[in-house]
Amino acid sequence: MSQQPTNPPTKGRVWDDPRIVAPDEAAWAEMSPAEREAAVEEIVAVLDESLNAMSEGTPHFRNKSGAAADLDGHFRRAGRKVFLACELAVIYPGEPALVPDVLAVLDCDPDLDLGSWVVATQRRGIDVAIEVRNTGAKHKDLVENVRDYARVGIPEYFSFDCRSATLRGWRLGAPDARTYLSLSVLGSLPSVGAVCSSSRSSCADSRASLNQALVPSASELVSRLQAMTDESQRAALESQLAALESERTALESRRAASEAEARAAKLRATVAASIVRLCDRQGVALDDAQRAMIAAERDADRLTRWFDRCLDASTAAEIFVDDRPSA
Repeated sequence: MSQQPTNPPTKGRVWDDPRIVAPDEAAWAEMSPAEREAAVEEIVAVLDESLNAMSEGTPHFRNKSGAAADLDGHFRRAGRKVFLACELAVIYPGEPALVPDVLAVLDCDPDLDLGSWVVATQRRGIDVAIEVRNTGAKHKDLVENVRDYARVGIPEYFSFDCRSATLRGWRLGAPDARTYLSLSVLGSLPSVGAVCSSSRSSCADSRASLNQALVPSASELVSRLQAMTDESQRAALESQLAALESERTALESRRAASEAEARAAKLRATVAASIVRLCDRQGVALDDAQRAMIAAERDADRLTRWFDRCLDASTAAEIFVDDRPSA
């Protein structure tokens, strides 16, 4: 049970209450475990006091709980580790606490029992936030959350309007981006639960595009979440495959070079042997040092030049004139 908030403000929204701003990283590092727990409890108490007084109606509840239940069932059947929660306080260092209607954290124990998601403790933020709006202010979901969720680095954010059955989506264009790219508007969804479960999908086939992107259909959002869970594994596999390909290319290059050198060495040996045989037939005397020099020569052009000279030479000096063997 959370503690009672201290010094509540007389007016204003809970999101503007300075008491829900978390300690920054430096302050958190200086706090004892008991101080950290007390700070989190204070934030949760302020949120509970305000959010418990809000009434969104049954459409909000059904769509929110339906989305979470569909996602939970889907990922459990698929054997995926995805932590899902509804209206769980998310506390980023130095930021006002966030309370998405539905949140997902990928590659995480789905059975965690938490009173809040404290980023400094979990050492990571959340991956997906979904908001369901029935009677609340549109500005909060479509302007403030878009700004705030991007600022803290939540990769994807979706907002579903129960009354107009309209889904909107945003995503970060890069891991270090802190401004969302807007996806296009998708209308006529039967419930936000359908956004997250292909078994309940009845989305319109026609979707408008914006910034070359589309808001996912019902089945596509589940696929996107699945893909995100595989992203790190896929990146690691692609890195391994790239390394193997690089190694294979280097090996082939070395083998090709070795084969080329072997062919060149065989040709040099053939020319060197031909020079010696031709000299013997023409009566050109070669001493042991000259024979060894010819056999050891690696310069194909010099060997060719010696061969040409020995066709007309009567002495070894005429063959090797102005020529020195390769070092």
